[in-house]
Amino acid sequence: MIITRKKLARVALFVCVAVVLYNVFALSIGGSGVPSLLSLLVTKYPSRENLENRSLNDEQCSATFPGLTKEIDDAVARGPFKLDKAPQDYQGLVQGRIKDGHLYILSADNRASRQMLYERDAVLHQIHRAITTSPAPLPDTIFTYSIIDNPRQNSWSFSRDPKIPGNYWIMPHFSFWSWPLPFIGTMDEALARISTVEKETPWEEKIDKVVWRGTTWFNSVGNTALRPHLLAATKGKEWADVESLEWESNSKGANNSIGIEDFCKYKYIIYTEGITYSGRLPFHQACKSIIITPPPSYLMHTTHLMRPLFSSTLPFSPSANSKTGAGPNPRWTQSYKPSQANVIFVDPDWADLEQTVMWLRAHPGVAEAIAERQRELVADRGLLSAAAETCYWRSLIRGWSKVAIAEESAWKDAGDGVRWETFSLTVKSGWE
Repeated sequence: MIITRKKLARVALFVCVAVVLYNVFALSIGGSGVPSLLSLLVTKYPSRENLENRSLNDEQCSATFPGLTKEIDDAVARGPFKLDKAPQDYQGLVQGRIKDGHLYILSADNRASRQMLYERDAVLHQIHRAITTSPAPLPDTIFTYSIIDNPRQNSWSFSRDPKIPGNYWIMPHFSFWSWPLPFIGTMDEALARISTVEKETPWEEKIDKVVWRGTTWFNSVGNTALRPHLLAATKGKEWADVESLEWESNSKGANNSIGIEDFCKYKYIIYTEGITYSGRLPFHQACKSIIITPPPSYLMHTTHLMRPLFSSTLPFSPSANSKTGAGPNPRWTQSYKPSQANVIFVDPDWADLEQTVMWLRAHPGVAEAIAERQRELVADRGLLSAAAETCYWRSLIRGWSKVAIAEESAWKDAGDGVRWETFSLTVKSGWE
């Protein structure tokens, strides 16, 4: 068959018309979650090899994970600050040094509980791994971090409240090393189990209910009735699988708990903050499920990548959209369209939770697209990958070293500290 220029021109014209018509269709039903054909054609995801590579350089990290280090960039933009030395027994605090490519511990709280020790050492393991896998030397610096839920000024913490002014820096959660519980484990193990669930459970076969398990009394400082109100709003509802955990006598497990990957078997996952943040969030983000939550008060290091659809923008009955409903606020200034969102924010008292679920059930295509965009961040873009974690840590260390000023007079008695390799065995920051 001879293909002439005239035939090629006709084919090209046909393709152009098809592209235009598809995009007009997508725009005309913007609430349905239909992506533009152009975006489908040009979307390029990182390779599996890159996502597992802990030795990406700065340029590779930025290209592979655009927007990942926003929290660090914002913190650096605040400018230089004086880093004061804290008492050695400050609760939950670690003071350390990076020098000549080695990690040293200057002080660490020795009164920590077993769980606090897990969290403290998991962070140090992550820092050490980021140093030893770096393709270029990291700058010498003195740093401090706190594992206490409430963030600490001039320190690295697991979260921060953007409404509270101050110099707060966010580090990755300790679970990026391991969360030593039988139903979680290491991050890659948990993500692998979640991927298995997702492969075996297509959207239409997922349980068409909201799911939550938690401790009722463990509430956010900004919403002390968060969890009791959730239980009240879902009691006896056919669309909800919501239960307070029934702890066994030794507190090592609960009779009605479910594995972290089993949340992904549901179409909708309820996220509730703890005293500040909740470490479950990254694992829920790995599911192709819709996270439904009141607007979070505390941001973890990837929370800024949420694109919320506020329930107050949905076409409920007038009585459902109360004046206290979830809408843009100082922490979350933008509401996204259903065709753009990857999470749904509801009323802080859960007043419109049922209407939100009913709306999602009535718009299954929209619902699946929201869930897919959330899953995409983890499964395709590698938000929780090994490479993303170490890229973030090295960016944090470099950014911190540019603005943290540790005056010699304040730190002269600290010395170099104890090398991490030794501290990891002795759990002592000195030889006393």
